Amino acid sequence: MKKLLLSVLIVLFVVILFTPARADSNAGLGAESPRDVVKIFMNVMAEVQGGNTSNIQKALNLLDLEKIPEAERSILAPDIALGLFKVLNSFTFRIDSLPTDAKSKVLVLPIGKTQGIEIAVCRLISGKWQFDHDKTIKNIENYIEIIDKAAESKIEDTTIDSVFFSPRETMRLFFLAMNAEKNSRIGEAVATLDLSMFEKAVRFEIGKERAAMLKAVLDRYKYIELVELPNESQGAPVVILTHSAGRIVLEKVKNPESTIESWKFSAQTIRDLPALYDAFKDLPLIEGVIASSDVPLSVKIRDYMRKNFPGLMRKSFILENWQWLGIFFVAFLGLAFGKVLIKVLGNAISILFKREKVLIDIEAHNKFLSPISVCSVTFFWWLGLSLLGLPPEIRLILLVSVKIVSAVAAVWAGYRLVDLVGNLLMGKAAKTENKYDDLLAPLITRALKAMVVVFGLVFIADIFSIDIDKILAGLGLGGLAFALAAKDTISNLFGSLTILIDRPFQIGDWVTIGKADGTVESVGVRSTRIRTFYDSVITIPNSELINAQIDNYGARNYRRITATVRIAYTTPPEKIDSFCEGIREIIRRQPNTRKDFFIINLNEFNESSLGIMIYCFVKTPNWVMELDAKHRLFADIIKLASLLKIEFAFPTRSVFMQETEPINHDNVPLSEQEAIELGRKIAADIVPDISRSK
Repeated sequence: MKKLLLSVLIVLFVVILFTPARADSNAGLGAESPRDVVKIFMNVMAEVQGGNTSNIQKALNLLDLEKIPEAERSILAPDIALGLFKVLNSFTFRIDSLPTDAKSKVLVLPIGKTQGIEIAVCRLISGKWQFDHDKTIKNIENYIEIIDKAAESKIEDTTIDSVFFSPRETMRLFFLAMNAEKNSRIGEAVATLDLSMFEKAVRFEIGKERAAMLKAVLDRYKYIELVELPNESQGAPVVILTHSAGRIVLEKVKNPESTIESWKFSAQTIRDLPALYDAFKDLPLIEGVIASSDVPLSVKIRDYMRKNFPGLMRKSFILENWQWLGIFFVAFLGLAFGKVLIKVLGNAISILFKREKVLIDIEAHNKFLSPISVCSVTFFWWLGLSLLGLPPEIRLILLVSVKIVSAVAAVWAGYRLVDLVGNLLMGKAAKTENKYDDLLAPLITRALKAMVVVFGLVFIADIFSIDIDKILAGLGLGGLAFALAAKDTISNLFGSLTILIDRPFQIGDWVTIGKADGTVESVGVRSTRIRTFYDSVITIPNSELINAQIDNYGARNYRRITATVRIAYTTPPEKIDSFCEGIREIIRRQPNTRKDFFIINLNEFNESSLGIMIYCFVKTPNWVMELDAKHRLFADIIKLASLLKIEFAFPTRSVFMQETEPINHDNVPLSEQEAIELGRKIAADIVPDISRSK
């Protein structure tokens, strides 16, 4: 019996020893104290609410979810965490007021009791703490309803900014932006500062420096618990730090452009930040804070000079000595940088044009390099001066001046760059047989110039923080009138697009458009220019070309030649046959004539002559070559008539009072076939056989 009892005890001991306890199932879960539970949960969920969900599991580990079915746990847990954060975030309390230890297994925290909300934490077997399921997790939906009803009962304050609506929210957004990687959200951090004492043109540059200084000071002052800051839109200014060098205060700031107020770091705080930064920068970081984001280079240079060259810190005429040296150094380097850049860029452009085998326009080349020189120098000054930590007033004067010159030079350089691009495109287009690119190249050039001007104006407006959206919105009826006035311009633009897509003609084509007859000289964004044959220029709006009837002589594959050769009635029929066949043979042997279709026949009996119709085609690319081909054809016909002794008739009437010796037609062929052979033989003597010569 004793042995049996001993065996049972041994088995029970083994089972108890190797059976996982609740503490083991929660290994790695929970926090060390009730205070830590709330502190860690609120900090992690604040980041989650800002979009950083990578650490949400750390917050879920603080929830007692054992009583929720495992299949539903992973789905419900994130919503429970967000709901609990919403409830806790609706209250303001001090983290230091929460206990660090408790003997009871379940502890109800002094948060929300007056509203009927129980925020309880429970102690695990391992000694760690979690939010209790029975008192808190299970009732989270009811607590959310209580919070929502309390919020609905309050009158919505329309005078408060919906983003920076409380000190807590402003501080949360500031930390969220400053803790982003590589200062990718620095603009959001700058928005939490009251920079109204500075001019718009320099607010952002100064704001970046002051935001970095503020973060550095807070990281070395104390760990900021967001729940300790008021989450109400109304209230007195909240003092975060008081020091002999200055104060950090959150207060309501009125937007100068509207009646809305925002909670921001006060203007006095922004003024005090350089002195506060000097007082705190050498102190160690507070435990638990995220490492301070890298301060701007201008702040680093300022710190370096104060540490290594204290003798240059003395002010001489408004600025410190090292800042005067920096201005001269930046000016010298900027001029040197401009010289080097122009040299390198000029060589690169020459090499590009040489490689493309296009003749460079020296005037366009020089006109481009001049503004580039100014732009590069002023842009270097722009960057360099922003690193010297100049006083706001001096920075405004210098940077605004440099920005104006730099912006205008950049737009000017872009405009001249389009000329160079057009030079390159036109050169490449001239080397191709297709004339479509001859039309497209100047149109692209004009369109690019228009884009450069538009984007240049937007760029300049952005530099000076001009809100273009508000300007356009404020146009109202003026904008409608402007749109109606621009209707013809838009129609012309669509007309130019129609020309590009449909291609009714090309540069150099001979066209007839209405009463305009001439050669297409250029196609622009607004209009098309036609050079007439009497050397004037007709400008036709492109909108008219959409519905106009365009007769494009330049699109002909063959150009027709039609004429009537009038010979004397005294010409024997056999010679007429020889003459006609000789003309046919000339057409066959001419290099540019169409060989498969032509008509040469005796066609008319006139009062004083016989009419031989000449109807043929020549393949020539332009009117000048057409005239040259016609000249050679007609000259050969005259030679043929001379050798056959055929007399051309004149449209005149003559009365002869004396007898004239008739022409001796001693070489009249005996038959029609002989006449044809004779005509071919004489024509062959006039025009050699080009097919045999090849």
